[in-house]
Amino acid sequence: MKKIISKSLVKAASFMNMDNRVNYFKVSPVGMENIMLQEKYVNKIKIDRKMVSLVKLYVSVLNGCSYCIEMHYKEASKKKVEKKHIESILNLDIDSDNFNEEEKALLLFAKKLTLISEYSISDEEYSKMRKYLSEKEYVDFIMLVNQVNTWNRISIGTGNTGEVIDI
Repeated sequence: MKKIISKSLVKAASFMNMDNRVNYFKVSPVGMENIMLQEKYVNKIKIDRKMVSLVKLYVSVLNGCSYCIEMHYKEASKKKVEKKHIESILNLDIDSDNFNEEEKALLLFAKKLTLISEYSISDEEYSKMRKYLSEKEYVDFIMLVNQVNTWNRISIGTGNTGEVIDI
């Protein structure tokens, strides 16, 4: 059933008038069906929804994906994420006193996973994350960060552009 729903979404999206280099839904429907299944999965993970919004925004800022930054900024605002959190994320200031220790740990881990060629994930960092997340939540968090990175790369690679955010 999930595969049928994803197929339907991809088929509908293939008819969208996308103002970018290529309509990836039309050109690669099977690939996009799989990405949509992953998207459905990460949208149901058992991690605080405001934190999920912050992670999506932060990873998109790290990657410089203007389309995704705009989308996740609106999503975070809609979910009533505090403005000070959004501003800190947009300024890449996760060490700010605006975040508690758990939020800082999750955001730092998202950064290290996104910029994995510059960082590594040590056993110490894994242990720190496990203070806040169960084993399943830990793996789901990795899936979330990877999904945002996937969308950022698709968006940047196909020339999607977003509006400049005015906060």
